[in-house]
Amino acid sequence: MNDNISEFISEKNIVLNLRALNQSDAIQKLAVILKENGYVDDAVAFQRDVLEREKASTTGIGNELAIPHGKSAHVIQTTMMFARNEEGIEWNSLDGSKVKNIFLMAVSPEDKGNEHLRMLATLSGELMDDDFVEAIKKADSKKNILKILQKRGNER
Repeated sequence: MNDNISEFISEKNIVLNLRALNQSDAIQKLAVILKENGYVDDAVAFQRDVLEREKASTTGIGNELAIPHGKSAHVIQTTMMFARNEEGIEWNSLDGSKVKNIFLMAVSPEDKGNEHLRMLATLSGELMDDDFVEAIKKADSKKNILKILQKRGNER
């Protein structure tokens, strides 16, 4: 089983200049992109599901990172997005840091087995690695971000 994050993400799901004003705005903008890319059928409903999940516990894991995720009936195909916001966004992060790098997971209820849990576990593992986090923060193009995600998966 290849736990490669790049399996779950494509170049069109990477946004390097999100320009979101706050957490809700960020998730809304990303939900719209997921709809345009054919991964969700209703951006507003998906955003609501993600924000609902966010109320249970914050996905701001510290170090300017957040990993929001929503299991939603409006997700057509399970996928992941990466977005960078130049300005830090308040996200109730565990360490109080503002969020600039967002990995959003959109999970279909049809998702058989533990696909999304694998995705989350793999990502969480990577995000504990300082080198990986630094590389992601410095990456200046969608191609470079994809390369970092692919390289990491291939090293396992």
